[in-house]
Amino acid sequence: MSMIKYLLCVAMLFLAACGNMADDLNPSGEDLRPAVTANTTGSQPSQIAADFTAPATNGTTFKLSNHLLGGTMPADAVVLYFTMWCPICISHTDHILYNIIPQFQTRGTVRYVLVDYVSGSIASTTVSEAVNGYAGSVFTTIADENQSLLNQFQGAMGKTIVVDKNGVIQMNEDFRTGDNLINTLNTILP
Repeated sequence: MSMIKYLLCVAMLFLAACGNMADDLNPSGEDLRPAVTANTTGSQPSQIAADFTAPATNGTTFKLSNHLLGGTMPADAVVLYFTMWCPICISHTDHILYNIIPQFQTRGTVRYVLVDYVSGSIASTTVSEAVNGYAGSVFTTIADENQSLLNQFQGAMGKTIVVDKNGVIQMNEDFRTGDNLINTLNTILP
């Protein structure tokens, strides 16, 4: 059997093993995720964010409930951005820093948190934060050492979560242009 016939056979076997891929090639646009029940604990908009604690590069421990209504440092909103320090994440973080944060500096209090879920330790997160130019910035950078936050919020590179002062998740989506983050903060902040 010639090499071309062999490769064609292998390709056909591979495609046959994949089953019906028509659904993947022609998505319906229908949201197939399970329905979300408001005011239950979870990771989706209208759900309550479970409290968490993570070490921060500034030597403190970041605890979500400390930044909610009734906490020791309450804010109107907490913005979590999941980063792996890649060029795309840096570009999103820069966009947040230079284009979005200035729009809200005089409107309420927002905590901007970088969630490093790849470095594995607070020491490595501190180095990554410094190397990428965010040490001493308005961001609080936390180390998701066990990827528990990644799992809790169904995170991924560029995932952006907005939690309001009552602990209700107002946004959980991939960062694109920043427009949805701006719109969400506009609805939350005075």
